[in-house]
Amino acid sequence: MLTFGWGEILLVLVIVIVVVGPKDLPKLIKQFSTFAKSLKKLSREFKYSLNEIADQEEFKEINKTIMEAKNIKDDLNIKDKFKSEAKSLKETANIIEKEVKDLKNLENEINSTKETSTLDEKDVQNKNKNKTQDEADLI
Repeated sequence: MLTFGWGEILLVLVIVIVVVGPKDLPKLIKQFSTFAKSLKKLSREFKYSLNEIADQEEFKEINKTIMEAKNIKDDLNIKDKFKSEAKSLKETANIIEKEVKDLKNLENEINSTKETSTLDEKDVQNKNKNKTQDEADLI
């Protein structure tokens, strides 16, 4: 930025003294200091008004709303939620597949027991026929 060394400051003072003159130099310094004071006062008032505006309830509410929106954004991490839902769906599908296999095995067992019971019944009927035939032959 602008940096002034002692040589530049001395040069500016010499030029100001030559242009303004030694008689009007105190008036110029006084005007410059008054201008600097008014500039400082203006900046202080501006800063105070900005702080006052920032402290108003409306801005606090807006700030609160912005913070809530950021929290909602964090809660809406869709990618992770989608991954977890997909994982739970896969787990559910695996459980259903296992249950279907178990049901098929159970059905096969039931069918095999029915077949064996049917065969046993046929054997019993055949034995009964043979007994009745043997008994008939004996009479």
